[in-house]
Amino acid sequence: MAKTGWLTALVAGVALLGGCASTPERPQRSTAELFVARDAENAERAKAFNVLMGGLLLRAETKAAAAAKTPGGPPATLDMLVISGGGDWGAFGAGVLKGWGRVTGDMARPEFDAVTGVSTGAMIAPFAFLGDDESIERIEHLYRNPKADWVQSRGLMFFLPNNPSFFALPGLEREMRAILDHSMLERIVAESAGGRALLVNTTNIDLGEMHPWDVVAETKSALASHNEEHVYQVLLASAGIPAVFPARDIGDYLYVDGAITGNILYGGRAAEQDSFPARWRARNEKLPMPRLRFWVIFNNQFRFPPEIVRERWPDIMNRATIMATQTSTVNSMRHMFAQAEVVRLKYGVDVQIRVLAVPESWVPPKPGSFQAEVMNSLADLGEKLGADPSSWRATPP
Repeated sequence: MAKTGWLTALVAGVALLGGCASTPERPQRSTAELFVARDAENAERAKAFNVLMGGLLLRAETKAAAAAKTPGGPPATLDMLVISGGGDWGAFGAGVLKGWGRVTGDMARPEFDAVTGVSTGAMIAPFAFLGDDESIERIEHLYRNPKADWVQSRGLMFFLPNNPSFFALPGLEREMRAILDHSMLERIVAESAGGRALLVNTTNIDLGEMHPWDVVAETKSALASHNEEHVYQVLLASAGIPAVFPARDIGDYLYVDGAITGNILYGGRAAEQDSFPARWRARNEKLPMPRLRFWVIFNNQFRFPPEIVRERWPDIMNRATIMATQTSTVNSMRHMFAQAEVVRLKYGVDVQIRVLAVPESWVPPKPGSFQAEVMNSLADLGEKLGADPSSWRATPP
């Protein structure tokens, strides 16, 4: 009886705490209103996509015209960098970018015409977009030096339903604001001249679909309105693992990890008639289309090493969630390769896809997330592979 009484009291206490609101209630909207809102959001994104595509087409036409003036010279090329999610394994991608800077010739790290990032890739993407050694050194230094307060538990009752997430990110938010400061944001806008694009993916959890953001446009708007915090919220939203890290309330909606709806952002959902090759053909019947190169940095392994998972919900949830994202990313990569083959056959374009991933043989030197030893090992590995052009894979996983 006494044991049952203690158990009843504990359950009642947890229920009571669970009923204590720790986050403000959000305004409610009917399902019908949300359907209308989703249609409006889709229309706005279609318009934004057309603007982005128009800028990229103009950039490609400028490159193609310049290459046509020098017969026998290097081909006009559009280089797109695609950076996946992967949490603290983003240290690998940061290392790849640094090591890649030591490569010369046709495989050298280019000035990217478009950079996309998701989750941890969204944190890296602005620095890859700027593309100079100092910017890449900044982001690699961040991943090599995780601080104890990057991720903080919300306490013993972290699992209560009215907590916004299991963990808060005070240190990571502070350091992101420090390294991506006002001058860096101004540089992003300046570097976008000529049609270069920078995009990150998030998931609109209210409307139930992916929401890519044009970081250049958002940065321009944020600087004009003196609201730089908006840019940080977009990037942090992309990295907000649902329930684990905080969701971000931006405008009318709540946003979480972009990896939920697309762990790599490569234009795979665009209709064929809206794609770059189709638009180029419609605008330029005689001017040869530039070579298209996609560089994909996968901050993960194609297949995880097998392990015996403890029968505890955190261990099961962690491994299963990562495996789900990993599998969907591999499928997206296969789709990329299939799309490239269609473009080659239909339009006669030289389309190249190269992928660099954490080798399946690599094993973390110690367990746990955001461990300096693990992240430095990944950064070292990334630097080594990035400096070796033969590390890039040109076949689908």
